[in-house]
Amino acid sequence: MNKIRHQQVADFIEAQLSCWQLAKQNYDALMRVKRREVKIGDFSVGIQWNPGRIISTGANISRQDIEKRPCFLCRTNRPEEQHIFPILPGWEMLVNPYPILPVHLTIVATEHKPQGKVPEDIVKIAEMLPGMVIFFNGAKAGASAPDHLHLQAVLKEELPLLRLVEKEHPENEPGLRSSESYQTKLPYLIFSGVVSPDNNGLRTLLAGLNLGGLDKDGKLTSPDLVNTFFWVSESGLLRFIVIPRKAHRPECYYLQGEKNRMVSPGCIDMAGLLIVPRENDYQQLTKEEIEKIYREVGI
Repeated sequence: MNKIRHQQVADFIEAQLSCWQLAKQNYDALMRVKRREVKIGDFSVGIQWNPGRIISTGANISRQDIEKRPCFLCRTNRPEEQHIFPILPGWEMLVNPYPILPVHLTIVATEHKPQGKVPEDIVKIAEMLPGMVIFFNGAKAGASAPDHLHLQAVLKEELPLLRLVEKEHPENEPGLRSSESYQTKLPYLIFSGVVSPDNNGLRTLLAGLNLGGLDKDGKLTSPDLVNTFFWVSESGLLRFIVIPRKAHRPECYYLQGEKNRMVSPGCIDMAGLLIVPRENDYQQLTKEEIEKIYREVGI
């Protein structure tokens, strides 16, 4: 399997921005985003004010609304300026035109099919993109296009939760662990996995691909309510994080007036970088509100 070098990714992004004005404007705007840190116990959460993300944060994902709009991830509906980087049979890598971070890719299934469960190809793609984390938003856990199977990728060093997990779950302890065994207390439950190259590692990997969120009976089975991250460590071992969810959006998303907060957590938000498109939310969100948001969407 051929690995894709960082320079190839950088060249792909540069070529895309040179001919797509919308994407270039949004990537240039990243230099003006603001960020502040909030400590929740031992966990430091970044809040990023990013006006360009209002389309994704405010996306209406009801079945009726999705059926009314053309799928923006299907090739026939994409802008002519959007380039394709072939990555695996059945998958195309694209530059995300509404980025959260300076390297932000969307990896799209060539076939139009719903988000469903975590695709096994996430493992191959993680192995092809060293230094990056490949993540999956469940259909009811942050995906703004639940009707079309897709993954995303950013530099793994950008996400606080990955750094914490690499410290709390060392590679000499392969297998599956929950955050309840960590020294650092998180405001929500996660599972982390270190995949050893043996039969035990295969069992760990299968758990990482199949863990879900809470269904209506309170069982960990629903693939729609999960955030999943896969990456390869510096030593070459496959690692993952699974965050089971119980809700797509917190209560404050639906409130009226001053109590409304436009926060719709997906993978990046759950990994310790909370994205808000409105300046007043950026300025006013408190530690207590963030804890409540995580409690309401996580477990």
